[in-house]
Amino acid sequence: MNLQTLSAGVICTGFEGTSFDRSECFVGAEPFGGYLLFARNISSLAQTRALTDQIRAACAPVSPIIAADQEGGRVMRLRAGVVEIPSMMALGATRSKELALRAGKQMAQDIRRAGISLTFAPVLDLARESANTVIGNRSFGDDPAEVTRLAGAVAAGLSAGGVVATYKHFPGHGATAFDSHGVLPAVAMDQHTLRESDLAPFAALLPAADAVMSAHVVFESFEAKVPATLSQRLLTGVLRTEIGFGGLCFTDCMQMDAIAATVGSAQGAVRALEAGADCITISHSVALARQCATAIATAVESGRLALQRLQESYERVQALRRKLTNPLDVDVAASDPQIGREIAARAITRVRGNAECAREDVSIVDFGGNQVAAALQDVPVRTLALEPDAGALSALSAWLRKTQKRPIVLMRRAHLHAEQAKAIEELLHMAPDALLVSVQEPYDVECFPSARSVLATYGDDRPNMEALERVLFVGQAPRGILPVRLPTVR
Repeated sequence: MNLQTLSAGVICTGFEGTSFDRSECFVGAEPFGGYLLFARNISSLAQTRALTDQIRAACAPVSPIIAADQEGGRVMRLRAGVVEIPSMMALGATRSKELALRAGKQMAQDIRRAGISLTFAPVLDLARESANTVIGNRSFGDDPAEVTRLAGAVAAGLSAGGVVATYKHFPGHGATAFDSHGVLPAVAMDQHTLRESDLAPFAALLPAADAVMSAHVVFESFEAKVPATLSQRLLTGVLRTEIGFGGLCFTDCMQMDAIAATVGSAQGAVRALEAGADCITISHSVALARQCATAIATAVESGRLALQRLQESYERVQALRRKLTNPLDVDVAASDPQIGREIAARAITRVRGNAECAREDVSIVDFGGNQVAAALQDVPVRTLALEPDAGALSALSAWLRKTQKRPIVLMRRAHLHAEQAKAIEELLHMAPDALLVSVQEPYDVECFPSARSVLATYGDDRPNMEALERVLFVGQAPRGILPVRLPTVR
């Protein structure tokens, strides 16, 4: 088998547009091992299915991996025509393995209707850092045992539905405030603490898993200055030897600045394979994917990368491709159409106080949002920026005095937005009976210990906001349990 076939076969690439051009998306006559779909490739479910049919036909007889990030919550590439699943932190607040399994099965059905065969989900990263917004409510929570239990159930549902689940981001992206899309984060935790926390879900679930994705994060106690994606100590020593993972190891996108702005994407691809990764992901540029394929082939020719190591990765990609299931009929009816609403309803958490209101007695103050009008109808709404200026605060005060209604305050990461936190403090001074609702991660709760009434929703997607409406105005009891520890909440 020639080097072009091998090097192209260990790369998954994204591409532009809503149709597939073989001349643009191949390396000469060779297809890549897989193709990644993003929002830019998707206009409808039917169009996505037509696109994936094109990809399979072009790459026949063996289907390539066709992958997307379909996690639930804010990371859902497919939205129109599918059952909307809330964030995994919302699922974490339900503590329900049964709901997690059902969520995975329904996501699998919708993914297969689109002709996609693999999802980069679920996330195993622990919610360990309140300033970490790149993971945030994508995490199930901060308890390794709960993350393992619920993520394992989601993955089991995906697998039962015929979709390959990919645990990510090994060995954990939750303990840093920095986003590897823009910088190279580093974690200084000792190995024992890491094994007891961030690594624990991976160690529990990966021995039986088909796929994992690496993190572009340095774990200094394992290999200083080297991100996990490029670390032989982690990808071979820990992942393969210690944990016993035998499936396919994807890298996170090699165009992220943690790699691209340090070692470079093409050389990073070679180093990742040397370290033990199997499939290089390039999210946005087919031209760069070709450069990576050339760099890999050149590294083999020069003797830097062992041919056997490349062949091993190629065979793992091929083995996974042979396991992929065929698509479902695009028009098949959802088997569990209410699962997203059930999760959202079970997730809403009463931190303190009384949430029940009369619609005619309240107004809404919404920081940075755009989901309220559709879900909370016939209620006066005032929308402000995440960081409102003095003029906006003055106008808000005047509006509150005029409406004379109990404010429902939708907070979005006020713990990271100083002006938003200041505005909420002033609002509480004016209206001590205000109901605060943390609509992303619940860390905002810590900022306002004097607030009498506080809820958490773990997302502001439609199911979350509809569930909030039922809690506020219909009397539905909030039953969620905080999935992260907050020092001020007992």
